[in-house]
Amino acid sequence: MIIKNKKILLNIFHDFIILSFSFVFALWLRLENEAFILINSLWPYIVVYSPLTIFFLNRFGFYHGIWKYSSIHEILSIFKSLSASCLIIFATLFLTIRLENIPRSFLVLLFIVSLLGISGPRIFYRLIKDRTENKKSIAKKRKVPVIVVGNNDTTELFIRASREKSSPFNAVGIIGTYSKSIGRTIHGIPILTTTEKIENLKKVILETKIVPQRLIIADHSLSVEIIESLFIFAKKNGLAIGELPKITDFKSNSAEKFKARPIIIEDVLGRQQRIHETDSLKNLSNKIVLVTGAGGSIGSELCKQISTLNPKNLILVEQNEFSLYEISQKIKIRSLPVLGDIRDSFKMEKLISSHKPDIIFHAAALKHITFVESDPIEALKTNFFATVKIIDLCKKYKVPEMIFISTDKAVNPTNIMGATKRLCEKYIQMVGKSYKTNYKIVRFGNVLGSTGSVVPLFEKQINMGGPITITHPEVSRYFMTIREAVELVLLSSQHKNAINSIINVLEMGDPVKIKELALKMISLSGKKINEDVKIKYTKLRNGEKLSEELFYKQEKMRKSQTKGILETNSVIFPSKESEIKELITCIKNNDEKKSIFLLKKILPEYKEKQK
Repeated sequence: MIIKNKKILLNIFHDFIILSFSFVFALWLRLENEAFILINSLWPYIVVYSPLTIFFLNRFGFYHGIWKYSSIHEILSIFKSLSASCLIIFATLFLTIRLENIPRSFLVLLFIVSLLGISGPRIFYRLIKDRTENKKSIAKKRKVPVIVVGNNDTTELFIRASREKSSPFNAVGIIGTYSKSIGRTIHGIPILTTTEKIENLKKVILETKIVPQRLIIADHSLSVEIIESLFIFAKKNGLAIGELPKITDFKSNSAEKFKARPIIIEDVLGRQQRIHETDSLKNLSNKIVLVTGAGGSIGSELCKQISTLNPKNLILVEQNEFSLYEISQKIKIRSLPVLGDIRDSFKMEKLISSHKPDIIFHAAALKHITFVESDPIEALKTNFFATVKIIDLCKKYKVPEMIFISTDKAVNPTNIMGATKRLCEKYIQMVGKSYKTNYKIVRFGNVLGSTGSVVPLFEKQINMGGPITITHPEVSRYFMTIREAVELVLLSSQHKNAINSIINVLEMGDPVKIKELALKMISLSGKKINEDVKIKYTKLRNGEKLSEELFYKQEKMRKSQTKGILETNSVIFPSKESEIKELITCIKNNDEKKSIFLLKKILPEYKEKQK
């Protein structure tokens, strides 16, 4: 082997001296003064032992690693190299001199002394270097002192990474997850208290004179109650709080992988948000995908996630100019932003006929109940008539697949928005059997973070000092993050439905009382209920229900091939083709009164809820 690197040559020279000395020292430890008599006859073995061990060390890649970043791999290299060379030397001694005057324990001593001799100076050097660099780095960059929550692998990785020059953090303490860990350390960082005794943390901080600026959660198995208590502690004591990504989500860039995101209301809602693996989706790869309502809450998240799945082209249809601009800036792949209204049948036909999409995600809709109730004909034009035109265009131009985004408000609807969505579900089930396009319906409840969601409204009201307005103390809703909802929509797109009457319903968990959500948000803001922020009850708005449903009683639920998605074959209804044609004519003529009459006739389940 030819080695030109001066540092490696210096290390080899160091190891040659150490290994030669280790051979002599191991003999002396076992035989004391008699060892010096034996050395005269054993010097050829000493000369062979050192280069033999160095050969194995190099063979196992020991000299190619940077000791500053060493890990168990380097230790294993030493173990394997010493094991091989010691066994060869011992076998040679046995074959040549029958181990005359050499005790068997010499082999063990030779291994131990050599191990300490090779690794000891390096470990000492690394400790001194790490400590010196860490002090310099903290002084120079003024790293943010943090307390890490959790004593798991992510915590250990974070503490090691925090000692890198590029890290903005300096770990000063740990909050463990079990009581026996208190007083122990991870890489020299003490475990101050546990998540069950978070109230003791302030006392410990004062006693140890640690001055943290932030809590960083590294354990993703913590309960909602513990996260909430950590959030409240942080708020009371002026600390920022964040959460590290899971180890499986780490990116290669160390500066990015330990970037803590802030704790948000989704973390304490009581429903564990799942991460669904969509990277393996093949049905969108190299396909032309069209998304309507691309600038809306669901539509924009669809576009962002689809853009990571290698589509051939992504067509963004949006009637709001600013929303279209925003989402087009976030999409880094080839895309076609189209400023247009789905109610423009001519434009939609031209778009579909010229670009021939392989799959259409239809997310565009009017959804704000208050506005829709006051102008139902507009909802019928957008939510129903425009959807019918897109469904028919899919048939005409042989679009292989269309995904229709429905809502839990379509179940026993009491408002126009829910009724229009239910009518679309029925229309798809009615015509889907005779169309070659694979139509899929995905039904789910409220998504957190959407425009018009109660969460940003409550945040604004809390910041203004209240009151928080709730329509009724018993009102409840299903909640899911936009990310998870869209992941499941994408996963449902790869289901092979034998018939077009299947409705995919996302598992939303248990409904959340809006009052409890408001109380939690006030608590997490660090303010006191009824003192700093009050809750004011108004009354249910026109078309609003106390609680939503995900299924009709007559619908039969079953698990689908994807966890988090249920399937139901909706009840087959008699054809309403003539009534639907009449309804479409009334919608075109802006005949609101007759349109609503026909809507109720087609949908007997629609029970209009008056104030």
